Amino acid sequence: MDNNGMHFGFTREEMLVFMITLKDLEMKEPMNVNIGGEKKQISKYGNHILFYDAGMPWRQCVSLVFKHITYLFRMEIQILYCHNPAAMKFIRRRQSTPLWMTYAGDWGSSMYWTIENYEADKCIRTKGLCFRGWIPEDYDFSLKRDYEYVQAKRWNCRELEDVLKIVRRSKEVVLDESRLVSKNVNDLFNHWLENRIDGLKFLSIKMAYLSYTEALVFRGIEHRITDTTEEVNYKSFTGELYQLSPGKCLRRDDGVIASFSYDPNTWILNFGVVDDVN
Repeated sequence: MDNNGMHFGFTREEMLVFMITLKDLEMKEPMNVNIGGEKKQISKYGNHILFYDAGMPWRQCVSLVFKHITYLFRMEIQILYCHNPAAMKFIRRRQSTPLWMTYAGDWGSSMYWTIENYEADKCIRTKGLCFRGWIPEDYDFSLKRDYEYVQAKRWNCRELEDVLKIVRRSKEVVLDESRLVSKNVNDLFNHWLENRIDGLKFLSIKMAYLSYTEALVFRGIEHRITDTTEEVNYKSFTGELYQLSPGKCLRRDDGVIASFSYDPNTWILNFGVVDDVN
């Protein structure tokens, strides 16, 4: 769902494939077909089809296409791309199964919604939540729901507490931008060692430029850290494979071990729990 209408389709090899676009446009060479159990007119629209019935309210048009697409695939909606979280309310009225992933916003847009809009009682739950567009540095990520995966692509956060708001309610967190420094990483490791963010299984952060210094990251926890030579990777909720080696191991008192590595070429720190006694 975007400013150019609402699109329905599927993903193939990580690419969006549109089947139907719902948009208020004049149809060229319309043809009659069955949409959601009703005879309606459609027309060609690029490599897929266009549908809109001016005689029906917009919401009813959406419901009709929703019914049609879920019938074709014999499954409920799993992935949502939306500029407006109102789409999550629409889906919630038609299915109870949580979405696998919601992609919020757009890379080129500066418009954003507060987290409360995505977690409203009438919104469908989503296992994964990815913010594709820009969000302000002081964005409040006070999550009320639990997530398998949360990603922010354009969020230049600089305060660890803002990151912890996500980490406390998410198993996996990916921050493609940040202004975090070594002191923040040290504090984060201490939170994990003290079992204060026990639900976290993986974290990937692109840190501030030339801000990673081992002496500051390891300060006070040197005895918890050991080198590792074995190859360690973490497969995320999205299926992406993250490298945790060559790097270090961090051991908690309860025997849980995490591996972490920092790449000075990309400024990315990867942290993942690799040995959980539970």
